[in-house]
Amino acid sequence: MTSKAPATPDYLARRLARIRWPTGVPAGAPSPRSRLHLVATCRAELEWATERWRAEARDVDEWACRFGPHPSEAGRLPHETAAAALVNAHLHVDVENARLRDLGLTLRAQREAALDHTQDAAYRACWAEQAEASLGEYRRHRLRRQLAWRCFRAAADRYQRLRAFLESGDSLAA
Repeated sequence: MTSKAPATPDYLARRLARIRWPTGVPAGAPSPRSRLHLVATCRAELEWATERWRAEARDVDEWACRFGPHPSEAGRLPHETAAAALVNAHLHVDVENARLRDLGLTLRAQREAALDHTQDAAYRACWAEQAEASLGEYRRHRLRRQLAWRCFRAAADRYQRLRAFLESGDSLAA
């Protein structure tokens, strides 16, 4: 790859302006310090890197490279690699949040069934056992979410430091 220029602030601003944010977001766009905004910025960085790669690697057959990492990943700049790590961690946080939400509903229903005195003792015992198993699964997913959050925060810190360095105009040679 011949040109390794980072995404321009104008490109990122245009890309963020095109996003249809969720309806619960105040003022139509999230705070620049929010997780939602940070993830969208990182996705824009990755789109920039892929577009840059496609413009320079016209002769590469992307379909032939569909297994394994995308060929554009080899030419990513350090802040783009950090952006990819941040998006990955964000997806893990979201998956664990969804699992915890679903397990919370399941656990609540199982506990209600275990306490249903209109049923016999064997029925209640069966549901109490199910609730205990779900509680163990809930605890495991909470630990996984905590790990995903730590990874997200570390990736966010790395991305923001690298992006700030790029925007400051400093060079590594200085």
